[in-house]
Amino acid sequence: MKRFLKTTAGKLLLSIIVGIGLGYAILAMPATLHDILTQVLLVTKQLTSQVILFIVPMIIIGCVAPSITSFSGNVTKVLGFTVGVAYLSSIGAASLAILTAVLVEPMITTQVSTAATTDLPEAIISLKFPTMDTMSALLLAIIIGLGVVWINGKKYADALQDFQKMVLLAVERIIIPILPLFVGANFALLVLSGKIANMAVFMPAFMFAIVCHLVWLALLYVIASLYSRRNGWEVVKHYGQAYITAVGTMSSAATLPVAIECMGKNKVVSPKTASFALPLFCNIHLCGAVISEIFFVITTYIMLYGHFPPVGHLAIFTVLACVIAIGSPGVPGGLNMSCAALVGTVILEGQDPATFFGIMTAVYTIVDGFGTACNVTGDGALALITDAFLERNESK
Repeated sequence: MKRFLKTTAGKLLLSIIVGIGLGYAILAMPATLHDILTQVLLVTKQLTSQVILFIVPMIIIGCVAPSITSFSGNVTKVLGFTVGVAYLSSIGAASLAILTAVLVEPMITTQVSTAATTDLPEAIISLKFPTMDTMSALLLAIIIGLGVVWINGKKYADALQDFQKMVLLAVERIIIPILPLFVGANFALLVLSGKIANMAVFMPAFMFAIVCHLVWLALLYVIASLYSRRNGWEVVKHYGQAYITAVGTMSSAATLPVAIECMGKNKVVSPKTASFALPLFCNIHLCGAVISEIFFVITTYIMLYGHFPPVGHLAIFTVLACVIAIGSPGVPGGLNMSCAALVGTVILEGQDPATFFGIMTAVYTIVDGFGTACNVTGDGALALITDAFLERNESK
């Protein structure tokens, strides 16, 4: 047990337990002490998240750009392939969510109400470090990598390799140590806001959504094993601490450093492919978020209107939502916010979306960590597929 608690996974699991316990302890404290400790948690979350999100774009640039230079002439084909498999994974995940909803929704949406939540105050200290968003960082990394390939700039390629080493050291010495603080503060604040209590109200829907995440992950790794002719278990068995981190951070981008650390332990995906694929997929592969979005759109629609959404509208929404997923930010609730307008125009056909989106967002936010964990863990399967694709093309 002591050895486990010294690992990143053990520290993160302990931070979740401590965070939830601390949240309930603060609720029982006098008002003055309650307010002081709430501010401590808010400031801790704000500062640690800013440090993490400041470094994440550097990780993306530092991993993707040098990896592109190493692929040389295959780079265009590789980028097209990775985007294609990410979209196919999202479509498959959405189909599983719809099938599950058809089978189980009548059992779990007969009468649902939400528990009360509390708006938390603003943090008294709010530092925002200027940085670019993850999609801008990804685009910049691709442009830099392609530019170095086009001009055959060996000295620039060597500089990018050195930059990658610097970034990975920053992950090891800065991000990994502060992640438990960020995750623990997150869960304590979920308790203080009352959002933890909503889990009991929607528990059947949550459980079915999480089962969908796990089933899709199993299918992804089976497909990856068959395509690559390698043992996918060798990849997924190392993803425990990335899964726990994603549940706590609710952000694919914030979990990226831990995912890179986990992927480095396997023996079936080359480090070159992993350093390229994971930063890319953390931005374009949101299979778990797609499952949550589709499942809870259907749940909320049945709850409010008493029947299943029109199949044609749902099909259009699914196809477009999976396209949006490729460009959605890997931050908490990113896909749900990106799909807000789409829900109003395609699913609701112009009806007042305020009530619908309010319930939908509350439910989605609570389970968002598990969707993120599915996204992050699924990236490992796609990295395995990508590595096999590269190997076959190089052999040709």
